[in-house]
Amino acid sequence: MKERTISSIVLLAILIISVVLGYRAFGMLMLLVGFLGYRELFFIKYEKKSTNLDVVRVIGYISLLFIILNDIFFKVKDEFIYVVPILALVIPVIFYRDRKYNIDDALFVLGIVFFLGISMHNIIYMASVDIYKCIFIFLVAFVTDTYAYIGGSLIGKHHFTDISPNKTIEGCVVGTLMGVISGSVYYYIAINGIGILEIVFITLILTILSEIGDLVMSSIKRYYNKKDYSSLIPGHGGILDRFDSVIFVSLGLTVIMALI
Repeated sequence: MKERTISSIVLLAILIISVVLGYRAFGMLMLLVGFLGYRELFFIKYEKKSTNLDVVRVIGYISLLFIILNDIFFKVKDEFIYVVPILALVIPVIFYRDRKYNIDDALFVLGIVFFLGISMHNIIYMASVDIYKCIFIFLVAFVTDTYAYIGGSLIGKHHFTDISPNKTIEGCVVGTLMGVISGSVYYYIAINGIGILEIVFITLILTILSEIGDLVMSSIKRYYNKKDYSSLIPGHGGILDRFDSVIFVSLGLTVIMALI
């Protein structure tokens, strides 16, 4: 737990510094997160020693860069941003006659690019529009995830799901409760604009999405028989083991803000 705590503090410090430096610096950090997440998802399916898909992998990186940083450092038409990656990642299937890259692989890589690209771009855009809501995303996700882990370690007795063997019902309840309390207090003080009941309800939905995000990304690991996405972050695993909940909370808040 000590190693996990230290890693969390370092990550939090990096996030705070990037936010202070401005949304463009924050955008570069999210680009790095997107690249690392793409690498983890790519290699969770394909062997790292394989060089047969290097061209496809590079196309994915370039596509991610344009999707994530569009409207931040440059402006490219959406038709180009979303159509070109489809063509660039699907067309190569006709050149891989050894079947190491077929339509299933193309759609897998394309899904990674759009999933991470849109998610990271969404977080950067929110930071440029309202930094307090961006902080709200990270606060809810990190508090929920951290206290779910602490609660499960201290009082967890009832197993929750086979998707995540270490997740317990008690941990989920503690994580959700602490996420709702801390998130609601922060929203009321820093953002406000709506009633306290609405704030609590929104935060509750987001804490649940935080837990769901963790389970969704865990299910991918289990499907490929992996414990962690990588060993990048001591005590956590890969970048996606830390940012899985952030992604789903950000997407959830975007939908909610569009509805109210």
